[in-house]
Formats: sequence, structure tokens, C-alpha cells
Amino acid sequence: MARRVAQPGQARGKRYSRFSKGGFTFETDAGFESKLLLSDEVLSLITTRTAELAGRMVKEAPRGPHVTTDEFSIKRNIHPYVEKVGHEWVGYIVIEENEKARHAMLQEQGYRDPAGRRHRGRFYLKKVLESERVD
Repeated sequence: MARRVAQPGQARGKRYSRFSKGGFTFETDAGFESKLLLSDEVLSLITTRTAELAGRMVKEAPRGPHVTTDEFSIKRNIHPYVEKVGHEWVGYIVIEENEKARHAMLQEQGYRDPAGRRHRGRFYLKKVLESERVD
């Protein structure tokens, strides 16, 4: 059985896929994935999931020695953002937006103090991300 191959410069035309249930037809060339990923339903889903993930990260973050103010604590410097990138919505979680804040990533991965002693990391961000992982 020979396959028909489109020659260069020859238009493929619209190709249709027909579903058997209810006779529903959609055009595969219409780019339905792009329209779906830019829909309001996907935006609300990504917004809620990003906010939930940021909330869990705030809950797991170390409290710190800031008794009088929370301006520089890690918990006050974890923020979710959602923006349109290309043809889809993307959710980000920004940690330590304030430069004067205590270093969240040093708390995460560990550090050496000026005396040379090693302080092990708490891995609070890694724990939250691993709990969200789908196997």
C-alpha cells in the first residue's frame, strides 16, 4: 500500500478527526491546545494551585528570630505570581524579593558562618515540592 506524500508547495488543507460519540467533529489545525491554555478556566486553576503551593511553603518556612517585625522574615517574602508566557499561563513562586530579608536559600541548603562552622540546611522548600511531585 503506497502512502500519499505532499509535495513541497502543496497545501495540506484542513484535516478533520471525527469522534464516534455524538458525531462531534473538531479541526486539528485550529490549535485548540493554545486556545485551551489561554482560557480563563486554566488561568484560575493555575492561580489557585500556585497560591496553594506558596501557602504550603510559607507554612513550612522557618520562623526566625524576628520578634518585633516580620518585615525581614522568610515567611513574609514568599509570593506567588502568574503571568502569560507565550501561549500559556505560568505560575511562579518568588522567594526573598526583599534584599534585606534573611537569606531563605541559605536556610534551605545550609551555610558556613564566619567562624567556619557548618550549619545544615532545613530543606523546607524541597519537602513541599517533593510532596507535589506526581510519580
